[in-house]
Amino acid sequence: MTDYTEKEAKVIDNIAKTLEQLDTNLANLESNEMDAKQHSFKEWIEERKAIHEIKHIMSEIGKYAKYDEKSALADEKELEEFVTKLDSQN
Repeated sequence: MTDYTEKEAKVIDNIAKTLEQLDTNLANLESNEMDAKQHSFKEWIEERKAIHEIKHIMSEIGKYAKYDEKSALADEKELEEFVTKLDSQN
Protein backbone atom coordinates (compact mmCIF):
# COMPACT_ATOMS: atom_id res chain seq x y z
CA MET A 1 0.00 0.00 0.00
CA THR A 2 2.81 2.43 0.73
CA ASP A 3 4.19 1.75 -2.74
CA TYR A 4 0.91 3.00 -4.23
CA THR A 5 0.88 5.98 -1.87
CA GLU A 6 4.44 6.91 -2.86
CA LYS A 7 3.59 6.59 -6.56
CA GLU A 8 0.49 8.74 -6.09
CA ALA A 9 2.52 11.41 -4.27
CA LYS A 10 5.11 11.42 -7.06
CA VAL A 11 2.41 11.87 -9.71
CA ILE A 12 0.87 14.74 -7.77
CA ASP A 13 4.31 16.34 -7.40
CA ASN A 14 4.93 16.03 -11.15
CA ILE A 15 1.58 17.64 -11.96
CA ALA A 16 2.28 20.43 -9.46
CA LYS A 17 5.69 21.07 -11.08
CA THR A 18 4.04 21.23 -14.49
CA LEU A 19 1.52 23.78 -13.23
CA GLU A 20 4.24 25.82 -11.52
CA GLN A 21 6.19 25.87 -14.80
CA LEU A 22 3.03 27.02 -16.60
CA ASP A 23 2.61 29.85 -14.09
CA THR A 24 6.25 30.87 -14.59
CA ASN A 25 5.94 30.82 -18.38
CA LEU A 26 2.74 32.85 -18.29
CA ALA A 27 4.34 35.39 -15.96
CA ASN A 28 7.28 35.71 -18.37
CA LEU A 29 4.86 36.33 -21.23
CA GLU A 30 3.19 39.07 -19.18
CA SER A 31 6.51 40.88 -18.87
CA ASN A 32 7.17 40.81 -22.62
CA GLU A 33 5.76 43.52 -24.81
CA MET A 34 3.73 42.10 -27.70
CA ASP A 35 0.39 42.71 -29.32
CA ALA A 36 -2.69 41.22 -27.67
CA LYS A 37 -3.33 38.62 -30.35
CA GLN A 38 0.22 37.28 -30.27
CA HIS A 39 0.19 37.34 -26.47
CA SER A 40 -3.02 35.32 -26.17
CA PHE A 41 -1.77 32.84 -28.77
CA LYS A 42 1.46 32.27 -26.83
CA GLU A 43 -0.53 31.84 -23.61
CA TRP A 44 -2.67 29.26 -25.36
CA ILE A 45 0.45 27.38 -26.50
CA GLU A 46 1.89 27.31 -22.98
CA GLU A 47 -1.42 26.03 -21.60
CA ARG A 48 -1.57 23.36 -24.30
CA LYS A 49 1.97 22.21 -23.44
CA ALA A 50 0.98 21.89 -19.78
CA ILE A 51 -2.11 19.89 -20.67
CA HIS A 52 -0.02 17.56 -22.85
CA GLU A 53 2.45 17.07 -19.99
CA ILE A 54 -0.32 16.29 -17.51
CA LYS A 55 -1.86 13.81 -19.97
CA HIS A 56 1.56 12.20 -20.34
CA ILE A 57 1.98 11.90 -16.57
CA MET A 58 -1.48 10.38 -16.20
CA SER A 59 -0.93 7.94 -19.07
CA GLU A 60 2.28 6.68 -17.44
CA ILE A 61 0.27 5.42 -14.48
CA GLY A 62 -2.54 4.04 -16.62
CA LYS A 63 -5.12 6.67 -15.73
CA TYR A 64 -5.42 8.24 -19.19
CA ALA A 65 -5.49 5.86 -22.15
CA LYS A 66 -6.12 8.43 -24.90
CA TYR A 67 -2.65 9.99 -24.78
CA ASP A 68 -0.61 9.49 -27.96
CA GLU A 69 2.94 10.65 -27.31
CA LYS A 70 3.95 10.64 -30.98
CA SER A 71 1.01 12.84 -31.93
CA ALA A 72 1.57 15.14 -28.96
CA LEU A 73 5.23 15.66 -29.88
CA ALA A 74 4.29 16.37 -33.50
CA ASP A 75 1.71 18.93 -32.37
CA GLU A 76 4.22 20.60 -30.06
CA LYS A 77 6.86 20.77 -32.79
CA GLU A 78 4.38 22.30 -35.23
CA LEU A 79 3.33 24.94 -32.70
CA GLU A 80 6.95 25.80 -31.86
CA GLU A 81 7.76 26.25 -35.55
CA PHE A 82 4.76 28.56 -35.91
CA VAL A 83 5.83 30.63 -32.89
CA THR A 84 9.36 30.90 -34.26
CA LYS A 85 7.93 32.10 -37.56
CA LEU A 86 5.79 34.68 -35.75
CA ASP A 87 8.76 35.91 -33.71
CA SER A 88 10.94 36.28 -36.80
CA GLN A 89 8.30 38.46 -38.49
CA ASN A 90 8.43 40.99 -35.65
